[in-house]
Amino acid sequence: MEWEVLITGDEFDLNELAMSLTMADPAIAKEENGFVLKSSRFGALQDAEAVRQEAELILTLINGAARMALGTRQPLSVRNIVLTKDDGSRQHFVYISESIAFRESISAIVKHADGSEEHINQADPVAGWIDAGLRDANVARALRLLSAGQLSWVGLYRILEVVEQDTGSLDHIIQEGWATDKTLRRFKHSANSPAAAGDDARHGRESTQPPPNPMTLSEAKSLIETILHNWLRTK
Repeated sequence: MEWEVLITGDEFDLNELAMSLTMADPAIAKEENGFVLKSSRFGALQDAEAVRQEAELILTLINGAARMALGTRQPLSVRNIVLTKDDGSRQHFVYISESIAFRESISAIVKHADGSEEHINQADPVAGWIDAGLRDANVARALRLLSAGQLSWVGLYRILEVVEQDTGSLDHIIQEGWATDKTLRRFKHSANSPAAAGDDARHGRESTQPPPNPMTLSEAKSLIETILHNWLRTK
């Protein structure tokens, strides 16, 4: 028997990921019946619920990686699972309906000195990040945090703590040039301050003076994404 996991999500994201993950494991492929998530992990599973759970685990990593690479807003989800039995009959397990939107693709062509051309798609790093997430618990946690809806001050702070734990200290982040000490202190002060972050602050009361130049949430997202991109290159 063989399992086929059809997935749903933003049409743009699915197309971009399919271009970059077709030959990976896990892979996303565009086929006649829609976008299919493929993984060698499905082969040993015996029932649809186990396949769904494994697929959702993989999609959590893909969603976190795609958020960094593509700025995704709509997570990918399992649409339905198809079991093809040894006698050729097929059984369908339906989960959710499909939702489609459109955005513009961004890609590049790099010309090398020997005259060859390399097509670069913006989702190309995703395969490596997912592979790292399947091997490394800290990468997996960071990607899960990224995939968990709208990023908040608390979520961003937790992601920084994951990187800090993995690298040994914030000093390592500073020494590598991923962020400056001043920027990190400004981020942490802003995240902890109700006066700066409002009800989304990590703390419920102002334990110190509010930051004189608080960081905005968009600045904080940019900072953490920069740190993540640099950290993931080491994986």
